[in-house]
Amino acid sequence: MVDDAIWQICIYGLCVGVVIAVMLGLPPLLGERHWKKPERRSESATGVPYECGIRPTGNAQVRPPVQYYLIAMFFVIFDVEAAYLYAWAVAVPETGWLGFIEVTIFVTILLASLAYLWLTGALDWHAQSQRPKVRHRQNPTMQESKELYDDRVA
Repeated sequence: MVDDAIWQICIYGLCVGVVIAVMLGLPPLLGERHWKKPERRSESATGVPYECGIRPTGNAQVRPPVQYYLIAMFFVIFDVEAAYLYAWAVAVPETGWLGFIEVTIFVTILLASLAYLWLTGALDWHAQSQRPKVRHRQNPTMQESKELYDDRVA
């Protein structure tokens, strides 16, 4: 029984290896080779990476604003919430009223966190709604530097 399972895994691994070899080996063999044709070597687009038919401009290492990351985190958080609610909806007959109360508390906490984010301005994309920068003094004393540090951390 164990030997049969091992052979099945080996055959599966061999099939996966063949598929990978075909996927990596056929395109270079079947594709057009610009570098072999003298009339195509002088084309400017031959050495340029393909970007939807448009010539690339600028640097590819553009950093999006931090708000994009915030929205992505909110999406992940509320997507996970949807997964929990789906699992709860499937198990409603087994959980009964206790499960309903627990889900109500869960959703209430999430709605409270969303209200907090909304009220603090975390969902605003405008520059004026962002938290003001901390002012630094030239030579602060030890107590003043601790106060400035606490202001930055808070």
